[in-house]
Amino acid sequence: MAANIVTLIWWLLEVVSLTQPLILAPPQPPSWPETFSVSFQEEQHISILPVSKNTGAWYYDFGNGKARFDHLQGQKDNFCSGRGLQLKDSRGDCHLLFNTTDMYVHYPGEQKCCRACGAAEGCTVLKPTWLAGAKYLGKENISGMVCHGWETQGAAAMDRWYQTEDGTPCRYSERISYWPHPVHTITFNISTYRLGPIPTSVFDVPEYCSRACPSPWTPPVKMEY
Repeated sequence: MAANIVTLIWWLLEVVSLTQPLILAPPQPPSWPETFSVSFQEEQHISILPVSKNTGAWYYDFGNGKARFDHLQGQKDNFCSGRGLQLKDSRGDCHLLFNTTDMYVHYPGEQKCCRACGAAEGCTVLKPTWLAGAKYLGKENISGMVCHGWETQGAAAMDRWYQTEDGTPCRYSERISYWPHPVHTITFNISTYRLGPIPTSVFDVPEYCSRACPSPWTPPVKMEY
């Protein structure tokens, strides 16, 4: 009798274990490919108030230590703004040019440019492994695509990155840690995502970029309110 009871309990435990949903480990944070380009829509808000809305593009070539981030007409990028350049339109097309030691702010339409910051201020090409240790946020439908998301604390913002199962970028957003906590969102045009070599001319720094910005970029001081 006791043996029958033990057998019954064992059988019930087997049934329970088979009917329980499998608990899968969350996907590991991805690494970026060493070279890619993609265009995007960009928005900034403070609470529900819109600050800016524009288009742009990223060109990324970590293997050669170069990147170019384009923030186009209507932008109010915090690296582009306030550098002391004498501009007719401070919200015009702005290119951020990165190499292994420097970041330049370039307004190609006005041929105005300067060195904004360098490695000491953290102004270098983002590493492909920048999401290492990030928290998995789950899935979200973005632009009609199922995208996986991760969140990590950056130097001055809480960063979120979403991409499809095959690694195509969907969205990047950051909530700045200091008051008034603006939110910056980049939604990628998935159809424009390209892997592979990028012409070196894309990363050329014009000769007139040699001087330092009158108002160089410095890391923000965190202020809580």
